[in-house]
Amino acid sequence: MIRTPVILTLLALVAVPATAETVYKYKDASGNTVFTDEPTEGAEKMDVQPVPTIPAIIPKIDTAPVAAPEDDKFSYNKMTIIIPSDGEHFINNGGQVTVQVAVSPNLRNNDKVQLVFNGVPYGKPQRATTFNISNLDRGEYVAHVSAIDNHGKEVGKSDSITFYVKRSAVAPTLAPAPKPAPRKSP
Repeated sequence: MIRTPVILTLLALVAVPATAETVYKYKDASGNTVFTDEPTEGAEKMDVQPVPTIPAIIPKIDTAPVAAPEDDKFSYNKMTIIIPSDGEHFINNGGQVTVQVAVSPNLRNNDKVQLVFNGVPYGKPQRATTFNISNLDRGEYVAHVSAIDNHGKEVGKSDSITFYVKRSAVAPTLAPAPKPAPRKSP
């Protein structure tokens, strides 16, 4: 690959005619050196070799219309929820969970990711692959993500993961039990 430009450059140099141009050099009345292509009295004749040049290569532009990608057949190779891991437990974190997704190939320009949380879409589809969920009650949660194209068609889906949120519960305060009434003696 690298040899091709070098070979083309050498061929271009050989193809340039090796004709010398005549240039005259002299000093003017102010002592400045002057170069000219017209003979002047007292000028020194110089034969100058032409500067090697390479002609510009005009690239061919393909004017054929570009076929639209076949969106009907596109699907993501892999969509994986990388955070949280399947079976992870969140203990006393205030119900805060971050869901992060890896997509392969990278998410296309018009595609979005939808988080599905316990069978219900969570929020709107978004371009970001990270979701921050807050104030979850304690319990078991099942999540997966789907990639949605600009026509609303699902073009990828992750496996479901299950995670658990464990939060402290404050025990209700109970009123003190009433003291039994004293028994009367018979």
